[in-house]
Amino acid sequence: MSAQFVARALSFCLGVGTIALRGRRQRPWLEIIRSETERPYLSHQLKQLRDAHLGKLEFVIDVLPCDGFYDDVRIRIRSDELYRAYELMYPRDKKIVTPQILDITGIAGLSALWSDRGRIVGRIGKVHTRFTPEGNLALASWCNKHDFECKVMARLDKSYGIQFTRESTKDFITAVRPHTHKVMRKRFKPTPTRR
Repeated sequence: MSAQFVARALSFCLGVGTIALRGRRQRPWLEIIRSETERPYLSHQLKQLRDAHLGKLEFVIDVLPCDGFYDDVRIRIRSDELYRAYELMYPRDKKIVTPQILDITGIAGLSALWSDRGRIVGRIGKVHTRFTPEGNLALASWCNKHDFECKVMARLDKSYGIQFTRESTKDFITAVRPHTHKVMRKRFKPTPTRR
């Protein structure tokens, strides 16, 4: 089993990737769906997984038609090594984020999460996740432990992500930038604030 392959799969699952048991034999499949404009990043993710995998990797690439101008591109990857990633991230068939997963993925996992869910508003970095409140707390504590000061964003007993301070946003971007594909570097540009 390649630990690097499992770490890459978990990193991509922090973003938009999902692992599910499919078929009659309940074998694990990693699925990543992106817009057609992000096809180079999807190809980069596939290359990273192929390089980390021992032996030949089974994958399928197809196009999903959408209502908009651009279609979605889907990649599905099948490997027995995904069982370990599935056991870590989906212990009771529900996606969870734990400090153990964040330690395995490291800064590359945060880079994948930032590429999919992060943005800069004004001078403050925000990551809107789809994790449980416990997952957001684990993410915030991991970032604080690694000197990226942040807090959990919450409204009405519902947490929906983390928010960095101005100083830690600069440090975070400096740490994440080398691990981010050039197509996704658009996430480092500030978005205008609403007035």
